[in-house]
Amino acid sequence: MSNQKLVSLSLAVFPILAFVGWIILGAILGFDNGPDKPESYIAALGENSNAVKAIFPIITLLFLVVVACLGYIRNSMEGGSGHLMARFGFLLMVIAAPGFVAEGGLQMGVAEAASLGSIQTAQTLFAAGNAIGAMATALMFIGFLVIGIGILKQKNFHIIIAAVMVIAGIFTTAICVIDYSNQLIVIGYVGFCLANAALGISLLRSSE
Repeated sequence: MSNQKLVSLSLAVFPILAFVGWIILGAILGFDNGPDKPESYIAALGENSNAVKAIFPIITLLFLVVVACLGYIRNSMEGGSGHLMARFGFLLMVIAAPGFVAEGGLQMGVAEAASLGSIQTAQTLFAAGNAIGAMATALMFIGFLVIGIGILKQKNFHIIIAAVMVIAGIFTTAICVIDYSNQLIVIGYVGFCLANAALGISLLRSSE
């Protein structure tokens, strides 16, 4: 299997799997127990700590693979009019990636502390995770929208895909700045997953 097909399949499948993982986790915790309701959310994490510690690493890994695959998109734009934008956007996403890992680790820490009855520790970890998560997510989606602008400029993928990248980037960054715990942020992640899946399908078609 060529590198292009491997990247294509990863972009087409992994974002969807990651989103399905979030849905499964939401169903386990209870969709009413979101980060916008810290007390019930922390309690739900504690009650389902084993599931949280199993699902969070998988979701995080899937998103990291997607980011790595966007590096292939950046390389494929070498020499084009949007290459510099793609390089800068990808750099921002790489810088943000450790923040995603840290946030996932802290969420797992919240679940563990809450399951042991250490509510104060869980609340502290939750606050730290939110702070890191807001910064990392904003930076990640700024990078994503910059890559989208590069694609719009170079026109190497369909304009609708690039437009979804830009819109998802702007929307999610705004949510991170205004209220990271707002569950409307899921809209941005839907855009992220759909745009990456569309990039993967476009690459797959071009390799055939």
